[in-house]
Amino acid sequence: MKQNWPSVTTVLSVFSDFSKIRPDVLERAAERGTRVHDICSSIALGFFPGSVSEDLAGYVVSFRKWFALVDEVLLIEERIFDPVYQFCGKPDLVVKLRGDGSPRLIDLKTPLAKGKLWSAQIAAYENLFKVKTGLECHHSGSLRLRPDGAFPLFDEYRHTEADLHAFLCALTAYRFFKEED
Repeated sequence: MKQNWPSVTTVLSVFSDFSKIRPDVLERAAERGTRVHDICSSIALGFFPGSVSEDLAGYVVSFRKWFALVDEVLLIEERIFDPVYQFCGKPDLVVKLRGDGSPRLIDLKTPLAKGKLWSAQIAAYENLFKVKTGLECHHSGSLRLRPDGAFPLFDEYRHTEADLHAFLCALTAYRFFKEED
């Protein structure tokens, strides 16, 4: 299997416009997001994350409040390959919540505002999870962690064919314009 297929993030990054954000602000936000993801993954794996810096503490408290509802963790940050469409991705979490038997794909976010690309991203990750396990996710979405430690905001994306189609069109455009022959 080809290991250098484009990732979901790489494909969709072509359509992200951060030109109005100062580079230093963007860099700090990206670093914060990576650090928060790492800590939340550790918590989901059952590890104690150690000391958490003050600038991340609220996000971690927010995640812990939501994670208390999780009954079972099915997948954490695992790279998955789709041999049909030839792309890969690394979903943040797939879980079952207490009282709900169906898998939910959860994409952790630190921005307060919703992103336009998130529905296509979630659909692509759901497709990858189905390729790996044969299971369909229900009630998947982005979990916007709160910097003040409040309960996070959940944005559900109902896996529609249009969302996956949008991602696959982006994948086709990416291959046409970005990949070498």
